Amino acid sequence: MDTLRILHLLTHILLLIVIALFILTGFGITNYQIVEPLTFGAISKLTAYQLHTDLIIPFLLLLGGHFLFIALKKFQRAP
Repeated sequence: MDTLRILHLLTHILLLIVIALFILTGFGITNYQIVEPLTFGAISKLTAYQLHTDLIIPFLLLLGGHFLFIALKKFQRAP
């Protein structure tokens, strides 16, 4: 049971990180004039687009894991 709780927490933390990166890279695509100087050229418009598209699959997998853990928690509490 302890391993499941750690996996649950890890899934939520990773999902939070992926969502933050997804938003940041989306902002980097639309407002690259702001993001590129702030990151000293590390995240250009092309880099932001590539990262943004590469984050879709991890986002969907972690979101599915999140829903799975929530559903398992509800079914365990049901009488």
